[in-house]
Order: sequence, then C-alpha cells, then structure tokens
Amino acid sequence: MIISHKHKFLFIGLPFSASSAITKELHKQYEGQPLLRKHSLYHEFLKIASKKEKKYFKFAVLRNPMDIVVTIYEKMRTDAKRNFNNPKLLKQNGGHISIKQQEAYKFIKINNASFQEFFLKFFILPYDNYASITMKKCDFIIRYENIESDYLQALEKCGINDPKPLPVANKTKGKNKNMNDYYTKDIQQRASFIFGPFLKKHGYNLPSHWPENKFSKSSSFLFHCLGLIRTIKWHYEKISKRQSIQGSIYGDIQRKEEGNNN
Repeated sequence: MIISHKHKFLFIGLPFSASSAITKELHKQYEGQPLLRKHSLYHEFLKIASKKEKKYFKFAVLRNPMDIVVTIYEKMRTDAKRNFNNPKLLKQNGGHISIKQQEAYKFIKINNASFQEFFLKFFILPYDNYASITMKKCDFIIRYENIESDYLQALEKCGINDPKPLPVANKTKGKNKNMNDYYTKDIQQRASFIFGPFLKKHGYNLPSHWPENKFSKSSSFLFHCLGLIRTIKWHYEKISKRQSIQGSIYGDIQRKEEGNNN
C-alpha cells in the first residue's frame, strides 16, 4: 500500500497485479510512502487513517484471474528469487507464503508438474481474491490488460500533470504469453467452473472459442456462498506486521523511509 500526502492518493496493491512496478514508480516519482504492508487492504487502512486521508483518491489494479494463476504457476516452477525455499517467508514464520502454496510448490518441483496437472490438483472451488472486497472501495480501477494507459489516467485523475509512463518491474520469468498453451482443451471445462463467476462479476468473459465458455448455476451458487465466508475471513485473518524482506521492492522502500525518518 502506497500513500502520497502531496498528491492525496492511496494505491492498494493487490497480489500478482503489477503492485511492485507501480509501488516503485509512485515512490520514486510522486512522493509515495509505504503504509502498512505491501498487500494491505482497504479495511486495514481505515483503522489508522485520518478523516482527511480517508478522502484521498483510491485506486488499484484488477487482473484476469486466469492470467494470475498462470503467473503463480510460473513463479513456483522457476522460483527465480528462491522465495519458496526461504523459511522467513512462510506464513507460520510471519511471512506470506501459505501451507497450500508450499504444497503446490513442492508438487510442481517433485513431479515436474505441468500447468494442467497443477491446475486440476489445486483448483477445485470457484476462484475469488481480494479484488472482490477492494474494487468497490476504489475511485478508479486500472485494468491490467490496459495498464499503461489506465495507470496514466489514474495519475491524471489525482491532478498530476504529464505523468511518466510505467516501467516494467518484477516480471515473471518463463511465462508464455499464449494462454491457449496453458488452458488446453482438457481443462477448459474445469476452468469455466472455477473462473466463470469471478469473470462475470468483474466484467470479463470466458474465451469465446472455448466449447465450454459458460459456467454452471452450481458454480455461481458456490461462488456467492464462499464469497460471504471469504469476506469474513479476509477481514479477520491475522496479519503479520513484519517488514517485507530486504532486497524486495517494497522492503527496500520501507527501509529507505525508515532511514530518512531517523
């Protein structure tokens, strides 16, 4: 989460949605300061914000979950930063990597698992994420697929004249841009069940060329019921207050700001 008192904005950085690139640029160019954790949510901000800060311009990035899941798989498969082998990042040690994510990482590594094998094993119920409790709180939503233009538009709405283009940061290695190579015909029916309700809620569509490009009523019902449970869980889950690790974009910004304040 990044806040700028000069430009009166709050950026809510959701996981796997270009939060590193935007965080770095907002800090560098627009006097953005780290607030709480990298992926803190709006209800956490409300607990500490002043009346003035609550009126700041709020924005976040919405990304197609089909793309997010591919990114997660490739991050686990390559583990370029060795994050999944770092005990400090495990949730039981105060980090952000959950037990389920550990299991998925080990499954991929031990079995040299394909994306299709990973997807069928670990995605059973309709998908949802923090976007469902974030987007309705925002004054502007950056669509990941239009990130360059939407990012500039968000800054212009903050009153920033002639904003600078967004550089690329923390790009996932090994990722193939062709989604058809991941969502092959043998998993498209499952993918429709998993992603359909989320896509509809947030203005996306299932790929039109899929034979099964509609999702069932049971998927929609489960998504709604699970959404109520997940919302309660997200609001009350125990959050680590530990800094992001040194060497990460957010962690380095936090340490730089601490040094400036000392």
